[in-house]
Amino acid sequence: MKLIIFGVTGNCGTYCAQKFLEDGWTVYGVGRSESSINHPNMNFIKGDIRTDELYTKLPTDVELVINFAGVQPSILATSENTDLTATLNAYLDVNINGVFKVLEFVRQNNIKNYVYTTSHRDYENHWSPNNFLKNDLPPAINYKGDHVMYAITKTTGKMIGDYFGEAFGVRVFNLRLPMIFMVPESPYYRNNGEPTLMPFLKVIRDAMEGKPLEIWGDPQMVRDYVHIDNLVALIKSCYKSSLNSGTFNVGTGEAVTTERFIKTIGKTFAPDPENVEYIYKETKRTYKCAIYDVSEQKELLGYQPVLLEEMLFKLKNDMTEKNCMEKWGW
Repeated sequence: MKLIIFGVTGNCGTYCAQKFLEDGWTVYGVGRSESSINHPNMNFIKGDIRTDELYTKLPTDVELVINFAGVQPSILATSENTDLTATLNAYLDVNINGVFKVLEFVRQNNIKNYVYTTSHRDYENHWSPNNFLKNDLPPAINYKGDHVMYAITKTTGKMIGDYFGEAFGVRVFNLRLPMIFMVPESPYYRNNGEPTLMPFLKVIRDAMEGKPLEIWGDPQMVRDYVHIDNLVALIKSCYKSSLNSGTFNVGTGEAVTTERFIKTIGKTFAPDPENVEYIYKETKRTYKCAIYDVSEQKELLGYQPVLLEEMLFKLKNDMTEKNCMEKWGW
């Protein structure tokens, strides 16, 4: 079996490719930077989804296309504060025009299965500590902040895909992603274009070094903490299902408080878990809450999510196996 993964050089794309390779698939991975995957069934194609030339290099006899390709604030070298025009154009060029070209490739070659990873930012004004959000709520974009054009363009890319599903008979599945927790190739993301250590990795590093751990904001604020294996499981389940289409939240159904998250990191990573000092800093800004109802995923797809404790255990094992502490200079 063959599939194409667009955006294979991103963290999620690389991980997903490795899991499909382990299952015996032949993977054609498309990305703009070099791939780190070394596997006999991995075929890397360097290219940009915005260019027509790329699509002449791709195989057409594939069963599945997975589209991770996209621009978001955490990977852009510019921001709306440093170069507004370039930043807005990047969102439009990649997240709309590029996605359209991918879908045209799917349509023209009669590829039957398409999975698109969209953003939960289309739900931001639904986010609440009291409501587990269902899969089919109307868009509720927050038009303030640095994720506005990201949310608009990712939602537009999703809607174009839905149209292709209805008009041309493609099985289209949209997976709505919150932050996905995994061991990345690099521990840094871009904040206003500047490389910045990922906050959850900073907490993990502090725990490993036996330092006090800070609990920011309201310690009882809840959110969904989602491991990368949950995303891979849903992609595979959508493909194998008898459904013709669907939009599903990639969540756990578990409302985890900030306090529990930080303390579970302490228990998992600290050299002396029973004696970790926790410092509450309620005036510090923290991430907004978002929790997801996954009952439909369980019923229709047999979904069994990885939950918090298992997620952190997986992260710890992955960091050890990949020798991340030495690689990252920790």
